[in-house]
This record gives sequence, C-alpha cells and structure tokens, in this order.
Amino acid sequence: MQFTFQSCLISMSASIDDGRIVANARIFVPSSDGSFDDDIHDLCLDDNFIDENEALAFARERAMGWVEEHCVNAA
Repeated sequence: MQFTFQSCLISMSASIDDGRIVANARIFVPSSDGSFDDDIHDLCLDDNFIDENEALAFARERAMGWVEEHCVNAA
C-alpha cells in the first residue's frame, strides 16, 4: 500500500514475524530533482496488533508523524 503525504512517498506493509503481526513503513523523501532514490527511512513497528488492518493504520499514523517531524521542507 502506497500513498503520498507532504510530497513524501510512503509504502506500508504488514507481515507475521515470530507469530506476531508487525507493520513496516518505508518513507521516501524527495530530493531537489524530485527523485526518491537517496533519502529513504524504514520504520519497523512491532506491537500487539489485532490484525493486518490495525497494523497498517498504525503504520500510516506513525509514518505521517515521522514526515511531519523530520520533513519540514517536504510540504
């Protein structure tokens, strides 16, 4: 699942690791030429998620919070 937030591209997924549902978010921050190749940040979120939907919703919230905190010029 991908979406754009404040010009950053965010890719999210959920998987099972050691019997637990984990969420992952990869944040691509655009460079001055508009490419997303150089500035990439990964978030691995290991919580007691009930299901994949909850994991993805949490990953979305956390990724958007990360962008708001770290990418003031990406808006």
